[in-house]
Amino acid sequence: MDEWLAVVLPGRGYGPAGATLRMPIIVLESLGARVCVIEYPLAVTGSVPFDEIMQSSREQLESFVGSVLPRRITFVAKSLGSAVLSSLTKDQCGSAQVESIWLTPLFNEAWVRTGAIQLGWKSLLVAGDADPYHDPQGYEEVRRALGAESLILRGANHSLEIPNAPESTVAALSDLVEAVRRFSSP
Repeated sequence: MDEWLAVVLPGRGYGPAGATLRMPIIVLESLGARVCVIEYPLAVTGSVPFDEIMQSSREQLESFVGSVLPRRITFVAKSLGSAVLSSLTKDQCGSAQVESIWLTPLFNEAWVRTGAIQLGWKSLLVAGDADPYHDPQGYEEVRRALGAESLILRGANHSLEIPNAPESTVAALSDLVEAVRRFSSP
């Protein structure tokens, strides 16, 4: 019962090898977390319905939690992963202490904001102010309701990259690393 799980909920087409997810994964591993990645069902044609993604995600989470009985769970959710995370329930995490890192969250959707607020977990919110999906008012609503830590990366898009500015992107990712380290350190 002393295991710490970091459960990664990727974006649609943005997996754990992408820098926005890889950097937090490296930090959490360095702090002692065991990383588990939720894998979404693949679509042969078109996209997979959200209810299928949710069912698969719940089953995988149940397997991760059930096999380890963790004392702590840190969710790392990117974009679509934020919608999945906001649709979970507290009882799916057993008796673990739970916290969430919301990367480019889809807080432009009222149901995602509502779900995040209802979970009430300690949270770190990270967004780019040049992300077309970033809703400053929705983001602020969730931040206030949760008392969440926040990092807004200036000029960063939905991948938390700053177009045509590699040095600025690296600096933004460095800020992300430090925010995750501060948030997740015991």
